[in-house]
Amino acid sequence: MHFLYLFTHQAYGHSLAREALDMALATAAFDQKISLVFLQDGIYQLLSSKDASSIETKPHCGVISALPLYDIENIFYLATDRDDRCINQESLLAHATAISPSDLQALMASADRIQSF
Repeated sequence: MHFLYLFTHQAYGHSLAREALDMALATAAFDQKISLVFLQDGIYQLLSSKDASSIETKPHCGVISALPLYDIENIFYLATDRDDRCINQESLLAHATAISPSDLQALMASADRIQSF
């Protein structure tokens, strides 16, 4: 089964982002295929710790960096969201991959379950 988690909000001011990461880790424990896509303001969760210092809070990049250790390797963001927010690709975690809106649609079509946070 393929689970797709969509992160659409910044990680700060609520617990949704952390709970979504915990849900993805729990799903990975059952050997399911998992893809994470960071959309809209959710892309800020992919900022490396040195680049997240400007938002004056502890980023989730440590947890996200560890996801490949739990066999969660499909980590994506929309290139258009990065460009719209003037974020340099070098500022984002290295294992996150840029995709196009059409790639996102194909990913969504291939998923058995989609959760949006």
